[in-house]
Amino acid sequence: MKTNIISTLFHPYIVSDLSAVEATAARNPPPTSPAFPPLPSPIPKPSSPLRRSTHRSAMTLGSSGAGSSVVVPRNFRLLEELERGEKGIGDGTVSYGMDDADDIYMRSWTGTIIGPHNSVHEGRIYQLKLFCDKDYPEKPPSVRFHSRINMSCVNHETGAVDSRKFGVLANWQREYTMETILTQLKKEMATPQNRKLVQPPEGTFF
Repeated sequence: MKTNIISTLFHPYIVSDLSAVEATAARNPPPTSPAFPPLPSPIPKPSSPLRRSTHRSAMTLGSSGAGSSVVVPRNFRLLEELERGEKGIGDGTVSYGMDDADDIYMRSWTGTIIGPHNSVHEGRIYQLKLFCDKDYPEKPPSVRFHSRINMSCVNHETGAVDSRKFGVLANWQREYTMETILTQLKKEMATPQNRKLVQPPEGTFF
């Protein structure tokens, strides 16, 4: 009986103390754990050797420099030359383009040279015909002047450039282009043996 009385007497205080503890906990919640930092993104895997190799080959294929390790196919090479010819070369005194845009073999071309200064050719406009056969650029194109001209390396009857007398054709290399031919012919006009030669009337053709 005594025990029950004591329990009854102390029970309100126990309940009261518990309520106080709960109220304190509500006012001061326990600190939350700090958020974990985000995981770093996975390191990207390097490209496969095959993909890198293909990329390098594509870049090399588009170039036609002497250091190229890939032989550029004939038509790709001629397309590059066509694009360069359309953009213009240097000071504009040398240019070239296709004769027939429908020719899938891209064989017939017309070149133009404006004669160099300090020579009998100064100010004259010379037209040339270049023919790139199917073995170009392994072998040089045939070149002949359409406009009449008097030069040591040009046949006086046909206008054909004699490969034996013109160094670029005589020592042809695959890296040479139609631009190389036209540029060197212009320089040939200014050489001592050609720059003072009497010329046919301007505007006449072979």
